[in-house]
Amino acid sequence: MTTHGDEMANGPDGTGGGPLPSGVSADELRARFEAQGQPGLVEERRRDARQARGLYGVFAGVAAVVCLVLMVVRLGQGDALGVWVATYAVGVACGGWGFVLARSGHTRWAMMVTCIGVALAGVGDSPAFR
Repeated sequence: MTTHGDEMANGPDGTGGGPLPSGVSADELRARFEAQGQPGLVEERRRDARQARGLYGVFAGVAAVVCLVLMVVRLGQGDALGVWVATYAVGVACGGWGFVLARSGHTRWAMMVTCIGVALAGVGDSPAFR
């Protein structure tokens, strides 16, 4: 970078590589700046985020469907209504909510809500509620 008199603006000796007040040379700052603009890195992060959203969405959807199927099967076998129906219903609701959260990009919340739903379905499937 030059000024009006063809002097280098970065350093006192005109080389442009002199230390700045922070103690870092202009060449080092330039190298750091150029290293930031890696287009492959941005695409890789987007792809990873998209895959995570898809994975958590599938996990939440499968959890909701399994809870729903188990509820229908147990009702079809003639089991009496009880607390287990409520735990399966909450499992279905949590799985659906986890799916919505995953689709909106809140993957941590989606995983937490889905795990809570699966845990409640497991409690509803315990022998204590038969």
